[in-house]
Amino acid sequence: MAKKPKVSIVVPIYNVERYLKECVDSILKQTLREIEVILVDDGSPDNCGKIIDEYAKRDKRVVAIHQKNGGYSKAVNRGIDVARGEYIGIIESDDWIDDDMYETLYKDAKKYKTDVTKGMFYIYRSTASSGAQNKVYRNPSGVDLRFAPEGAFKPEDWPRIVAFHASLWSSIYKSTFIKKIKIPETAGASYQDFPFIMEVLCRAKKMSVVKRPFVHWRNDDNQGNSTSAKGEKLLLMAKNSQTSLEILKKYKKLEVFKEPFFIHVFWANYEFFNRIDKKYKRTYFNQLAKIFSEIKNDSSFHYQYFTEFDINMTKFFLDENGYSKYVFKMFLHRIKLFLIKVAETLLPSYRMTRFLKDQNFDIMHQNELLMDEILALHREIDRLKKK
Repeated sequence: MAKKPKVSIVVPIYNVERYLKECVDSILKQTLREIEVILVDDGSPDNCGKIIDEYAKRDKRVVAIHQKNGGYSKAVNRGIDVARGEYIGIIESDDWIDDDMYETLYKDAKKYKTDVTKGMFYIYRSTASSGAQNKVYRNPSGVDLRFAPEGAFKPEDWPRIVAFHASLWSSIYKSTFIKKIKIPETAGASYQDFPFIMEVLCRAKKMSVVKRPFVHWRNDDNQGNSTSAKGEKLLLMAKNSQTSLEILKKYKKLEVFKEPFFIHVFWANYEFFNRIDKKYKRTYFNQLAKIFSEIKNDSSFHYQYFTEFDINMTKFFLDENGYSKYVFKMFLHRIKLFLIKVAETLLPSYRMTRFLKDQNFDIMHQNELLMDEILALHREIDRLKKK
């Protein structure tokens, strides 16, 4: 039998012919050579199946698997099941990674003997229409992985890790640890890694964070994934959030992770809720209201990671007549936007005033972001001084 790989990398593949080679090439160029690359063709209707067979012929480290379409979670679970590596990573087939990602994560994992070692990642947009950029991700509630504890730590020792993006593809996992965990197989669901990562954080004894971005997480227009969906399958976002809540309860970790968990639920669902087709919106609202009912009468919940906007939106989910109030507020908001548009069309002076106001707001917003960054750095310096 061939020598055991240091890291097995699982790549679930479906209808990504235009991105696949960039993804796989970036994995095969890794400075860590002792890897296994498991390419799982989940019944892709394009040429992905042929492409992965060609890779398997050219490079003995590549394992090509073909299966009937069953969804992202089944493809990932299948890859994890067959992986032989000491550690296992997962990369989505429309993303790409830096050359030293797995060498860096592997060395850190071995040094600290972790169950999970996580890296940072970029938001990657490749087209002009998407607003070409490659910036380090920072989540809406301001959780910044640069300020995670140094070395190994328990997730309970830095609970805010729960508020961060699930991003299961920015980590490596000890094989003996991760093979006991499955992604819930909800075909067609968005953000299926949410319940997966909640179970990971509940079960991990030790984890570490490498404070460098490695994954280029693609967010292009018309990419064809959950970022552009509007239909009924977005309701599965709420289902995955409910499953995540049940996982925290199962492991008796809800109390320690409660504050960061609910801001994660809010931001994981907010844009999807706004975007979902009107005929599904009330159903989605009711499902979110059921989840947030967990904190409705909880005097110990302090909205620690919530902005004023987040709190005001959450109040709709906690109100018995919340959906009607939400609809009325949106109605007033649309009227306001219409009146602004009319005023801008008929009154040039008003248009100029709006322009100057928007410019001033942009400057103020940039100043706020800069101040947040400075304060965060000051807090980190103070923490290091105390150590």
